[in-house]
Amino acid sequence: MSAIGFMIPLNKADYTSYASNVGGPRNICATDPSSWWTNENIQFTGTVDATTARVGDTVVIQVGVQGLTNEGLAAFSVIQNVQAWVCYPNTVAGGASASLVVPSMQNNPASYSDTTDSAFEVEGGGVYEDPSFSFHWIPLSSWTPTEDDFLGQSSHEGHCCVIANAAGFANYSNMPPNPTPDPIPEGAVITPDSELSSQINICTNPWQGQRNVAIVAAGAIGGIRANPIFHFLSGAPELETSSKTTIAVTAIDQKGQIDPVIFKVLSSGPHARLPLKPASSPPKSLRLVRHPHERGGWLAEIIREAEEIVEELLGLDQHKFGGGHKLNLSLPPRGLQPLRLEVELDPTDPPGAVHAIDITQTDANGARGGIRVGLVVIP
Repeated sequence: MSAIGFMIPLNKADYTSYASNVGGPRNICATDPSSWWTNENIQFTGTVDATTARVGDTVVIQVGVQGLTNEGLAAFSVIQNVQAWVCYPNTVAGGASASLVVPSMQNNPASYSDTTDSAFEVEGGGVYEDPSFSFHWIPLSSWTPTEDDFLGQSSHEGHCCVIANAAGFANYSNMPPNPTPDPIPEGAVITPDSELSSQINICTNPWQGQRNVAIVAAGAIGGIRANPIFHFLSGAPELETSSKTTIAVTAIDQKGQIDPVIFKVLSSGPHARLPLKPASSPPKSLRLVRHPHERGGWLAEIIREAEEIVEELLGLDQHKFGGGHKLNLSLPPRGLQPLRLEVELDPTDPPGAVHAIDITQTDANGARGGIRVGLVVIP
């Protein structure tokens, strides 16, 4: 795979690493130490914040595409198609599953398509920080969330996982602006949901990405701090055989500053006016449990609950940060288990205190998936 062309970079570090490796082997789900599900170049506009949707809003998904090049060669890439699917919040590792796409988007992804000369163009070789030549935000068709699109975070708004794919062509030459006439295809045009499982591979494909960042507010009810709860799905919905997977939740040491992934969302959302600062101590407890709510409609069709769940405490009392809770799941074929994260916060946490938490799923083959959760204390 050549580095010439374009990518949906996870962040600046991902772009730099991939470009310097000239498009070499990539498996960010298994080997990359960063959380690949926090892609900052996929975002919502027209709603609560970059990762939270609200029922009835007209939401536009934007996908950021970055130009790539080989040393000594300039690349001119034309982005002809971009698709994005909103999924239930989930920790499924690796690729994607059509079963996870929310009901209002079934067989109807948000999309951009332009095969004319006016299509978006990115020039490889530019610096990541300067979007004038090398980076474009591409807006897709609008999406209107419905109540059925959320698992239970709220009756009015909730977190969603967004998966994106970009496709187009790249010409390159030693002497720009006269590119060679031979186009190099990049990415793939993927439209039907049935192709999600076979053609989306976020782990290895630089033209695909996922953003799975949740902001959960912890407020007070009757003057008493309410402990937040977050609902999500885990499992292996595409495996035709029984499997095992491990779900873990851990508090992140933010090292004196709010986790940058979470801060970028908070700073442009409804909590931006709070005196935001990293929590000085971890949550008092973190716990993963089955999600027992009654399910109907599409969710009832896709759920195949775990046959066995083994719980394990990860030593929250032994580590200032990094401890937590773990579940080992034995899943039936196409297993998909609804879970919830229950958090007990210190009642002395002041308004504006921010906790960063990762929920991760690790399959038997080492593939990882996850969700980054930001808990913000509100008055």
